[in-house]
Amino acid sequence: MASKEKSNEAVLALPLSRLIVKVVRVPEESRNDPAAFATPILQAMSPYPDEPLTVSCETVRETERGLVVVAAALPESASDDMAEALDARKLNVTRVDALALGVLRGAWGAIAAGGDARRLVLIGGPDCISVIVLDGDEPCAIRAVSSASDMRRELMLSLLEAEDFGGARAVSEVVCIGDVPGEGLDAFGPVRKIEIGEDAALVGVAERSLDDASLNALPESWREVLEETRLKAKFKRRLSIAGGIWAAIMLVLFGVPVVYGYMTDHQKALCKEHSRQYRAVAEMRDKVKLVQKYSDHARGALEIMKAVSDRLPPGITLNSWSFKRDEGVKVSGEADEAEFVYRFKDSMSETGSEDGGEKVFAEVVLNGPSASRGGRQKFDLECNYEAEEE
Repeated sequence: MASKEKSNEAVLALPLSRLIVKVVRVPEESRNDPAAFATPILQAMSPYPDEPLTVSCETVRETERGLVVVAAALPESASDDMAEALDARKLNVTRVDALALGVLRGAWGAIAAGGDARRLVLIGGPDCISVIVLDGDEPCAIRAVSSASDMRRELMLSLLEAEDFGGARAVSEVVCIGDVPGEGLDAFGPVRKIEIGEDAALVGVAERSLDDASLNALPESWREVLEETRLKAKFKRRLSIAGGIWAAIMLVLFGVPVVYGYMTDHQKALCKEHSRQYRAVAEMRDKVKLVQKYSDHARGALEIMKAVSDRLPPGITLNSWSFKRDEGVKVSGEADEAEFVYRFKDSMSETGSEDGGEKVFAEVVLNGPSASRGGRQKFDLECNYEAEEE
C-alpha cells in the first residue's frame, strides 16, 4: 500500500506464511524491551537459524505480571523475491505488517469478541489460511496453515498452543472470514461466516500503519536502505533549494544592474521627450502671451491715458507722462491743494472696479504731495499692473 504523502514509499502487508509470528508473554522485568525478550523465541522458530532477526512487538494486553505481545519478524533470506519486485517498482518500504491483522481489525466489529469466550478465527488468503485463537479480545495463538496441510491437525495444534498459553477453555464458535474450506470445522464448534468488503483489509492495514504502537517487522537492512534513501531525497531537496537560492542571488547580482540600466535609459528617454514637449508648450505659450499682449487694448496707451484723464480732478495739472505697457504708468504734476492729489490717487486705485470688474492697477504709489515755491502741491503717482514683492 503506497503512502499518500510520498509516492515512492509504501506499507507492505504480508501473509502469515511470509512472517514468523508468535504470541509471547513478556515478564515484568523485560517490560521496557519486549523485543529483546521475544527475539530468542522467534530465532528458535526461524528456518534460517544463523540469520539475525529484527523482531517487532505489539502489545495487546498489560497485566501486573508483564505484557502480552504479538511478536513478528521477516527473515531477509525469505524476502529476496519481494525485494527485487519492490526495487523494480522503485518503492521503499516503511512498514511491514501482517495482512491477517489488518483483516482482523477491519472485521473486528463483526467478530464482536467479548467476554472470556474462546473463538477460533480463520482468515482465508491466496497463500495460506491464517488461524488466530482469541480469548475474548486477546489473541493467545496465531499461525499460518498452507492449503496442502491437514486442516484438522493444524487447528488442533493451534488450540493446544492456545491452551498452553491461556489455559483450557471450550471453543464457543469458529469464525470464517473470506474463502475458508468449511469441511470438518463444525467439529470444533458452531461455524459462522463473515463477509467483509474487498477494501476492509487495506483499510485495516492503513489504520494500523498510523498507529506507532502497531508492529513493524521491517528488516534492519531494509530500514538502513530506507534511511539512506530518505537522506538522499532530503539532500536533493536541500540541494535544489540551495541551488534556487543561489540562482536567485545571481539573478539579483547580475539582473538588477541590467534592469536598473534599462529603467534608467527608459527614464532618460521619458525626460528627454518631456523636455522637448515642455519647450514646445513654452514656446507656444510665449507666442500666445505675445498675441494677447498686443491684442489687449484695455492696457493700451490710449486707454490708460483716457482712464487717467477721466479721473483727473479739477485743480491738478500733469507735467509729465511715462507709460510702459508691461509695467504701468507714471505721472507727475501740480495741484492747487493736497486734497485734490489724494482724491486723484484714490480714483486711480479704483480704476476698473467701478463696473464690478477687476482693478487695472494692482498697486498705486503716491510720492508727495509737497509744497513748491509758488504754493502749489507737487506730486508723483506711480500705477503698476502688479504689486512689487517684498
